[in-house]
Amino acid sequence: MEDELVLLGGDLRMHWAARELRRQGRAVITCCVPHEPEQPLPHRISTLVLPFPAFQGERIRGASTPGVKEILPALQPGSRVFGGLLEPWAAAFGERGAQCCELYGSEPLTTANAALTAEGAMALAMQHLPITLEGMHCLVIGFGRIGKLLARKLSALGAEVRVSARSVSDRAMAEALGYGSEETGHYHHGLSAYELILNTVPHRILTASQLAGVREDCLLVELASQPGGIPRDSCEALGLSYLAAPGLPGSYAPKTAGILYARSILAGSEGKDGH
Repeated sequence: MEDELVLLGGDLRMHWAARELRRQGRAVITCCVPHEPEQPLPHRISTLVLPFPAFQGERIRGASTPGVKEILPALQPGSRVFGGLLEPWAAAFGERGAQCCELYGSEPLTTANAALTAEGAMALAMQHLPITLEGMHCLVIGFGRIGKLLARKLSALGAEVRVSARSVSDRAMAEALGYGSEETGHYHHGLSAYELILNTVPHRILTASQLAGVREDCLLVELASQPGGIPRDSCEALGLSYLAAPGLPGSYAPKTAGILYARSILAGSEGKDGH
């Protein structure tokens, strides 16, 4: 008989992950998972599934979740802990003899989440802007997975896309793909032409003085995790429209994201080593 998977905390992604795991024939216990039956944590856990990302300080991410230290006694040598960004508590899990199975950065989950983020960002833009994407002047900052997918999807819908990147090779690739290019941090073309600016870089890349050149009807969307690349306080001081939208897969398409998460867990539980 397969070991029970204990799902703890999180958002609606965990609900859909639980459903998919059950559909695949796995025994699932849920605790503090939205729209799932509340079950007590077992005294001994062989497989623990945490949210993506897993922690909020010393607590498991999600509503009414226990502190991490409260769940440590239930782990034992040979236990597996799945989740995203496990590093802050990896040593504590290891001291209990548990194996961390890090899913952040794993494939195909990372690329699939990037696609969901790009789609969700476009939906946000259409919801908050009074104009169509067709013909809109957009700046995509960063040319990683999310940036590449954003540029492609926006361009396919008729937007005029410029990609901002630090490396010469990324800017050359952007131009080869038919986009304009800009050097991140310098913005030689200026920022006044854009009606939509989307950032994917998780560190500060826009300054208050640069934001002063942004047109007042531009929407700035922060897709990166904290601290992000767009200073919110500067946007508010300038009266600019700013949206913080990290973790879009969980809010925009929780069912799809949850199923993807469950399948990554199943792949990892079929004998792959944790990292």
